[in-house]
Amino acid sequence: MNDPGLDNAIAEEAGALDHGLGRWWLASTAYPLAAGTFGPMASAFNICSLAQPWRMTLEGKDITDPKWVIGINAVSLFFALVANLALSLNMARRIRFEVAQPIIIAGWYISSVLLISILIPFGVFMYDQENDGRIYTQSYFYGAFAAGLYFIIASLMLVTAWGAAKGHYSREFKLTTSQRTLMLQTIFFLIYLLGGSAVYARVENWRFLDAVYWADYTLLTIGVGNFAPATHLGRGLLFPYAVGGIVILGLIISSIRTLTLESGRQTISAMLTERTRRFLIKEAYSDKNHLPGLVPSLGGNDSDTEQSQRERQKREFITMRRVQQLVTMEHKWISLAASLITWMALWLIGAVVFWRSESYGHWSYFQALYFAYTTLLTIGYGEVYPVSSLGKAFFVFWSLLAIPSITILISNIGDTLVRFLRDLTIFLGEITILPGDESFRDRVKAIFQISWKEKGFQEATGENNTSQNILKGTEPDNGPAVEKSAMETEERKREESARERGDIVAENLHHYHHLLFSEVREMINLAMSNVPKQFDYLEWEYYLALISGKRKPPGMKGDESDDEVQRAIRDWSWIGHSNPLIGEKSEVEWLLAALTDALDRELKKASRAYRPPEDDEVDEDKDRTSGYGSLTD
Repeated sequence: MNDPGLDNAIAEEAGALDHGLGRWWLASTAYPLAAGTFGPMASAFNICSLAQPWRMTLEGKDITDPKWVIGINAVSLFFALVANLALSLNMARRIRFEVAQPIIIAGWYISSVLLISILIPFGVFMYDQENDGRIYTQSYFYGAFAAGLYFIIASLMLVTAWGAAKGHYSREFKLTTSQRTLMLQTIFFLIYLLGGSAVYARVENWRFLDAVYWADYTLLTIGVGNFAPATHLGRGLLFPYAVGGIVILGLIISSIRTLTLESGRQTISAMLTERTRRFLIKEAYSDKNHLPGLVPSLGGNDSDTEQSQRERQKREFITMRRVQQLVTMEHKWISLAASLITWMALWLIGAVVFWRSESYGHWSYFQALYFAYTTLLTIGYGEVYPVSSLGKAFFVFWSLLAIPSITILISNIGDTLVRFLRDLTIFLGEITILPGDESFRDRVKAIFQISWKEKGFQEATGENNTSQNILKGTEPDNGPAVEKSAMETEERKREESARERGDIVAENLHHYHHLLFSEVREMINLAMSNVPKQFDYLEWEYYLALISGKRKPPGMKGDESDDEVQRAIRDWSWIGHSNPLIGEKSEVEWLLAALTDALDRELKKASRAYRPPEDDEVDEDKDRTSGYGSLTD
């Protein structure tokens, strides 16, 4: 069989994925989510910049800021809060995109420019801090962080607005529940952090920004230790305050983890799937298949017999299973690499900032690396800690980014390296003191997961209990199940009644309806179990024939042979863009939708006998638009 015109279709689909799910996915989803998360953080830093004068003497006495500086700082906070509110209302679809975007972008840009306009003049005062006798407080650096964040998120939203104006995606933010939840949790955590800091600043007689620094490393469970409650009231309030903050932080980290599984994984998997599919199909159709153990050859067979068609579909099925397996492996290792690079960057770059900020404390770069490392792992020995204004302010900003990153890294390590080490440990045990049932060669293949060919042909031929149960007409045990519906029971009774009358046509019809009801129920049970399910080739062959309505499943009488089964699904291709193995839906979801559609079609056909003839044309038009191609002819 020759290459069935795949090049153009693959190129078009790959282009759509590269643009629609890559750059434009970032602009349509990731950028607004980042703005909704970091916007409140920037406003919180802006509040911190107003909490204390920007300069103080070397002895620690505050130097009052000019009123115009405080006024401009307050105005920048006002515009930022308006931008945050507009973004929230836009995401809640309370304000139209065209109205909200100019407010959001202009608000954050104005806030950034206003802060920069007062940060730069103050910069000239730091030419020689020892001789001048003045140094910056933490407020100055919080203002710098806020100005930078305002500018970045405003620029991201500008890209989002531009992409929507060009028609690359909808002008409505279609954020999921977990994405909205992350934004709300972030806002609540920052309010909790600042509110607790205000209370402890009063109770322990600390500066407010020192209390923010303490609350940050307390809620993040780092425990640096240079600030600690000394009063009975402060220590008593720590019990509920620390527990509440840790719970909120845990929810935020859980939401971030969910997002990496939900949006990021789907998007990256879609791009990897298309590129891997294109590569493996090209390899399978090439004259010289360089990966025969990975994918079977799909070229060189021009025969049009039913048997050759079935063998072709088997080989296509194996190829798409390879795509699934490779994409799963690639995604896990790419996620691990990305999270490791992020963590390393936060560690190394953070250490540079701590090294320079604490240069007057004679920190070496190794000491900074040591402090950043113990902080990232939330060890917090406490013998080394920042004392400068920049060091404390940067610690709060840096730690809020660093702690979630290490959590995601540990999670990705669990998906890859820990699993590999676990299998390697079992392998070493079986070849030494705890021998297993498998041979040494089989264990080597299993540990490195390279037994593609054997596993693939087992999938293609359906050599497992589930497929055999289906082909024998028995139902597998899936645990607690949805009970049979009244209609399913009624179809069984009608089938038995037709059998007693000797009406073979009616018996087959009601048996077919009963099977559709039964399989829909089984798919619902699988969907409710939340256990990922992959069907083998024989199962798919059975279900596709059942959906087509042209197969007489086990138990049906008549002259229809197995050749009729193949003719019903001969045009089905497993390497097409719409095949269920690489779609966004799971295999169970796809089959549940297809079986439900087939059941709806059959029940409409059965009810036509009771309708006026002019209604038949409407029903036929609806049947033609079923959406499952040749399977519903």
